[in-house]
Amino acid sequence: MSEVVLVDAHCHVSEYSVEEIRSFGNIRIAGVAMDLESSKATLELSRQSKNIDPFIGLHPWNLHKKNGELKGIKELAVHGGVAGLGEVGVDLRYARAPLKEQLKIFNELCELATERGYPLNVHALGAWEDVVKSCIRVGVKSLLLHWYTGPIELLKDIKDANYFISINPSVIIQQKHMKILQEADMDIILTESDGPYSYRGLNLSPKSLGNLLKTIASVKKLSVEEASEIVYANYLRFLRAPR
Repeated sequence: MSEVVLVDAHCHVSEYSVEEIRSFGNIRIAGVAMDLESSKATLELSRQSKNIDPFIGLHPWNLHKKNGELKGIKELAVHGGVAGLGEVGVDLRYARAPLKEQLKIFNELCELATERGYPLNVHALGAWEDVVKSCIRVGVKSLLLHWYTGPIELLKDIKDANYFISINPSVIIQQKHMKILQEADMDIILTESDGPYSYRGLNLSPKSLGNLLKTIASVKKLSVEEASEIVYANYLRFLRAPR
């Protein structure tokens, strides 16, 4: 029997204590950031925990109050030790910054990702198609659409571009997310917690991933070991790292 490796492709590790992170065990974690401060904190945590792949970014919810932080993110991106850019993106529902400003900053980050060869860990609520089209146009090589609840018909474009989506533990109560899991090919699926976050009574954290993997395996009619192997291989392709 092969080893079950758990992957958390989208987790806000800077909001956990070092002790909490240690309690997650050997879960491979893509630590995402919301702003310059959490980007620096995520980088520092990755130096202490080898299982954390650090992403730096500026969340669309923070664009209206984080003037000048984009420059700091760009400076961090060229100094090494960074696994990718995230959490970045566009939000048509809750972000307070105008759409034009969101798209301008996102396109700048797409260009940076292309120049540096970084994967993008993206928030695209209400803007799924715009984000995918922008990334394809700019030439982004690796993209994760986190907690994907977008159009089912967009899954083909995502697959054709060699991009990824992530499935969240909320799949057991969020019907549209379950529909995505049922329709998406396994070779574009990653697992995530988006922790620490509470969603409709669910406490989302890396500790939720074991049960999530069982749900995915059941829906896809795979063993847990088979599902784990596929998700981990997908994660390495997302990072563009050797297996």
